[in-house]
Amino acid sequence: METREFVWTRGHVVALVALCLAQVLDAVDSTVVNVALPAIKDELAFSAADLSWVVNAYMVPFGGFLLLGGRLGDLFGHRRVLMGGIALFTGASLVAGLAPSAGVLVGARGVQGLAAALVAPMTLAMITLIFPEGRPRSRALAVWGTATAVSSALGLVAGGLLADGPGWRWIFFINVPIGVLLVVAGRVLPARGEPRSSRGFDAVGAVTVTVGVGLLIYAVLRAEWGLLLVGAALLGYFAVHENAVARRPLVDFGVFRIRSVAGANLIQVVRASALFGLFYLATLFMQEVLGFSALETGLAYVPMTVVMVGASWLGPLLVRRLGARPVLGFGALVAAAGLLPLAWISPAAGLFASLIVPMVVVGAGHGIMVVPLTDAALSGVPSSDGGVAAALLNVSAQLGGALGLAVLATAAAARTDDRLRAGTSLSAALTDGYGLAFVMSAVLMALCAALAITFFPGGKDPAA
Repeated sequence: METREFVWTRGHVVALVALCLAQVLDAVDSTVVNVALPAIKDELAFSAADLSWVVNAYMVPFGGFLLLGGRLGDLFGHRRVLMGGIALFTGASLVAGLAPSAGVLVGARGVQGLAAALVAPMTLAMITLIFPEGRPRSRALAVWGTATAVSSALGLVAGGLLADGPGWRWIFFINVPIGVLLVVAGRVLPARGEPRSSRGFDAVGAVTVTVGVGLLIYAVLRAEWGLLLVGAALLGYFAVHENAVARRPLVDFGVFRIRSVAGANLIQVVRASALFGLFYLATLFMQEVLGFSALETGLAYVPMTVVMVGASWLGPLLVRRLGARPVLGFGALVAAAGLLPLAWISPAAGLFASLIVPMVVVGAGHGIMVVPLTDAALSGVPSSDGGVAAALLNVSAQLGGALGLAVLATAAAARTDDRLRAGTSLSAALTDGYGLAFVMSAVLMALCAALAITFFPGGKDPAA
């Protein structure tokens, strides 16, 4: 429904900028350390096996605590939880930058992930609170979508610039003044009149889902299949507990009766699997096969990021004219079309034609999907459940990203090993492995298009 009474003010603009900056700060830290890992390994004497925990220590608590963070916001106020999360994130960043040892850095990264789980769902929940459904929210989500689209690639570029410049510690130090600024700017966010959930706090559900999601992400990242079954079992019990046992459930599973919410979360799982895999595999190709430096690798993502930003503004315009189904389906197919040429990626081919152009096409497809998918995941959800609905979308992205990364990286490694045993050179074997993974990513994006057709109606209302 179009909201004509809404009038943009300077307060709305400042609030939206603050929320988007918090989203960027949150998301950038999931990728910013990737290109700086060699320097971190050398200075803090990480073993090859333990180095991955610089990344995993952030991802596991981030994914595990998202639903709990979302519900805490619904119970105690979105602004309060958002500001607390930013303050905690800022302090953990300072500790990470000063870390004298590998253990301190991993611990600080864990606290960063926990804090990010408080911040991420609150940025979306606050947008739904401040901007009513219709064009105001669509415009606000377009700006938020731009911030989201920029975040991952910005992390790679910033990581390269800082690692090759003042040093890897500045990857964390730079968060401190931004965090302080956000805490000060938080005064413009509304604190009164926030809808609070009346269902209370379900401690058993909170522990079960936090441990379950955390174990699931950890198991996928470390290929611990026994723990994967334990995590899946805990999440299965969580669903039963919330529906049949809990007096005050943490999550109202009734939101999944809204087809757009169910469809958006399922598409997010599959989409994140392909996108996380692309960033990981393309980064490895550029550094291991092409010999790029950290900075060169980050800069190679700039064209894709620019196109993704532009496409994120196009998505809501198309939805208003065509509806969510064709726009999400089209965006997914565009991304799939960009991934397919990467199957024939080669060091002998020109960088622009073989890598940059396909990645730009992929960025266009994902950019088109960002805002319609987010809007659909929140449409029709009561404001008192806004934090949990936003957290669900983030959980879907984390689970999908971890699962996709594990499956695609395993497939690429297996193909590479096969080619090496056949006597192929290392460079050619790695390239062949990455090509297989890119084909699998294209299939995942085609599946997203099929899910859009299945879950979304043909009309213009995504919540119908």
